[in-house]
Amino acid sequence: MTLFFRNIYILIILLITFNLMGCNHLFYYPDSEVRFTPEKFNLKFDNITIETNDDNKLNGWLIHAKNKKPIATIIHFHGNAENITTHFMYLAWLTNKGFDIIEFDYRGYGSSTGTPSRNGLFLDAKTALQWARRNSKTKDIFIIAQSLGGAVALPAYADNPIEGVQAIIIDSSFASYRKITRQKLSSIWLTWPLQWPLSFLVSDELSPVDTIQSIHVPLLFIHSPNDPVVPFESGKELYDTAPNPKELWEIEWGGHCSAFVYKDDLYRKKLVDYLCQHLSTPSKICTIDKEQNNSIDLKP
Repeated sequence: MTLFFRNIYILIILLITFNLMGCNHLFYYPDSEVRFTPEKFNLKFDNITIETNDDNKLNGWLIHAKNKKPIATIIHFHGNAENITTHFMYLAWLTNKGFDIIEFDYRGYGSSTGTPSRNGLFLDAKTALQWARRNSKTKDIFIIAQSLGGAVALPAYADNPIEGVQAIIIDSSFASYRKITRQKLSSIWLTWPLQWPLSFLVSDELSPVDTIQSIHVPLLFIHSPNDPVVPFESGKELYDTAPNPKELWEIEWGGHCSAFVYKDDLYRKKLVDYLCQHLSTPSKICTIDKEQNNSIDLKP
């Protein structure tokens, strides 16, 4: 390696190190662009505001089930990029199956106030769970979290296990902040030799793998072995650490958070069956026309 290229390499490593030392922002890519709203898809919804005890206001929606009386409420913890105007479509089709959906943006996302940080999102998640319990029209609540949302929701629920949660569904999430950083560094030839020392610049505080054993509701994990964003082994570690009862669905195709992309696919039907099986009281709605096509074709 010539002196010039060696100096360039050292400079790049120093820049990467500097960024990792302020690592929190590397997990968060919010924006405030409005892409879609429930109104565009003829979904009834209310605007909601969730106030945290550090004076931030989280923007969100309560999207109403097509049934006058919902069978359960789902609170959705979205991924690390953009905002709810993208992510709500991931679950909006479930309103046609009788579920109310609570969507909210973490601090700094969309029109929510504040700046994202790990401890800040931890507080947001606990506050949103409390809001869901106070404001849900149903006794039963399900938590569904995708990607970073899983790492946010699990420690928050472990610390604040609200009543009525029948199951937690985790799609394409990771076990450890430090390990996912190491896995990302190992995938780049420039940082591969330094993946271990650089990863220790990232705090492992509030990693879901450290709290998941204290969760005592059914857990469902969904992950593709060909996930290009969060390696399957990271999600598998979370599953292996989790207590029973638990399930793991290995998605047949590749992609990140791709299980529910296609209308009428296998995994949409499986999810509805899973939710119906975990209701505290059986619902007649779950037994009516189980093979009916979803009338809302939305893609996350």
